[in-house]
Amino acid sequence: MMSLVTGTRLRASLACLAAASWFAGMTGCSRPVKLVPADGVVTIGGKPTGGVVVQFLPSGSAEEKRPSSFGTTGADGTFQLTTQDGKPGAVEGRHAVLLIDTLEDRPAQGTRVAKPPRLDPKYTTVAGGLSAEVVENGGPIKLDVPAP
Repeated sequence: MMSLVTGTRLRASLACLAAASWFAGMTGCSRPVKLVPADGVVTIGGKPTGGVVVQFLPSGSAEEKRPSSFGTTGADGTFQLTTQDGKPGAVEGRHAVLLIDTLEDRPAQGTRVAKPPRLDPKYTTVAGGLSAEVVENGGPIKLDVPAP
């Protein structure tokens, strides 16, 4: 079982991912969007961090129907973005960025957390304020967040 706080964060994260998937599915009816190769590295307090899902949600209106992109960091903190339908890259422009720690300790309800979280929970929502710019030939995207 999960704690109430962890369960709430997990539900919020899943809701964000579901919304992003819905927006990504909407792109099938619109004109094609240009995707550019996009990769980067996630560090927490300057240290490369593996096991983090990175979700890029493009800025703009819903009418633009631009797909979101995601990736998971390897042990060295690096990731490559792909769209929800498996196309490599991301849409050029500004993106809100969500980070979800797949290695976060999720003990049964009423049980103590064995290890502290690596990420501040605010980064699991758009309100967390993390953003990045995707540009063609822009090089790796560096996402460094402070340790909680």
